[in-house]
Parts: sequence; structure tokens; C-alpha cells
Amino acid sequence: MHSAIDLAEADSDATEVSSFVVLPPSGPFRAEAALRGIEAFLAGRFPGLMFYASGDVEPFEGDYRLVPICGVPGDEPDSLRMLDYPPQALLLAIEAAMKLFRPSGLAVN
Repeated sequence: MHSAIDLAEADSDATEVSSFVVLPPSGPFRAEAALRGIEAFLAGRFPGLMFYASGDVEPFEGDYRLVPICGVPGDEPDSLRMLDYPPQALLLAIEAAMKLFRPSGLAVN
């Protein structure tokens, strides 16, 4: 699992969110292979965007959840710069894609 999210290679002039945390629901969706699988699955469908799957939250029922990373290191030490929230159409497209992903051996609903 990722112990930290590395935004070091993020475009320092970027104004829009390009990285997201993916939270998996309970069960086999939290297995290491499933976490890496959803990252690769989404990266293949949304080139230029970064996805970090993490099972380090309380288990929950339902579908995957998506959290845009809106704060990035600022120009000054110990400062943050806020990025523009992603367009609703992009969030809906990513959420629709997440519904299609199932770890190996699980049927698609």
C-alpha cells in the first residue's frame, strides 16, 4: 500500500486537480492486488491523471469512493496551494468507470 502520496512530479504551474485517492469498499476490494488493479484500470482510462488506492480507512459498504487531491505544496516552505476542483463531468466519468472494475474472480454487477 502507498505510505505517502508523492506529488513531487506534479506540474508546479497546474491549476486543476490531476490526482485522486480511491477508497475501496469492504471485502476483496481491499486486497493489495485489487488496490493496484483499480489504479491501473483508472490510469488506462484517464491518461494524465494519477490514482492512489488506499484501504487505510474504516471498511464501508457500497461502491468505491473518490477523493480529489486539491492541496499541493506551495511556493513557500510549509505552504499549500489549492487546485481548482475537477469538473463534475470528469468526476461522474471516473465514478462510472469505478463501477465497472471488479477484482479478479468477482462478477460485475
